[in-house]
Order: sequence, then C-alpha cells, then structure tokens
Amino acid sequence: MKRLFFVAAMLISAMSFSQNTGLVVGKIMDAEVNNAPLVLANVTIKGTETKVDTDQTGLFVFENLEAGDYTLVCSFVGYETKEINIHVDAFEPTELKFSLAASTISFDELALLTATAENNNKTLPQG
Repeated sequence: MKRLFFVAAMLISAMSFSQNTGLVVGKIMDAEVNNAPLVLANVTIKGTETKVDTDQTGLFVFENLEAGDYTLVCSFVGYETKEINIHVDAFEPTELKFSLAASTISFDELALLTATAENNNKTLPQG
C-alpha cells in the first residue's frame, strides 16, 4: 500500500510540474524547383522577436510555445513571403509542410528601380 501511495504521489507531482508548452515543426519547400528544401529560409512568429532559420533539409522548429494561436511569417530572398495561421496545443506537436513561390517583379517596378539607381549614381561625388 505504501508503494502504491508513493507511486501515485510521484505521478501527481510530475504532472503538476510539467510544462504546458507546445512544439511547432515545419518544412519549407521550393515551389519552383521540384519541391527542393529552402535552406536558411527565415521563419518568425508575428508580433514577437522569436525567429528561426531552416536547416539543410528545410526543417524548422519552435519549442516551448504557450498554447494558443500564432501567425508564422515565412520568407526567403527572391521568394514571396507567406503568413500562416496556426494553433499550438500543449499536448500535440503542430506539423507544417508548405512551399514558397518565387516573387515576380513587373516592368514598371523594374523601370522605377533602374531610374532610382541612375539618379543615385548621378548625385554621388566623382573623385
């Protein structure tokens, strides 16, 4: 009986001290190149300074997140930025897999960038 009480007390104390935090695991792929992993893509939690980069396989992990709703902002140079709404549960990991598409630039935007660069070059002192 003493052993049963001891085991029950240990289980109750372990459960009361366990953390109620969640885990987000995701993989970002390249929509343009046969879903190849995007290495060093940036993933942030909107409204916070929490950010991670993907590894060589396109994987990222956020640990110890409080249960609740979050918005992930995923970006990579030359690709469209994507915002994803997620729900984090303290007892079940949130798993994501998605692709980013290459960003496009219109001829009007390109002309504006070129004109701005030319104007900046004209104002630089020659020496």
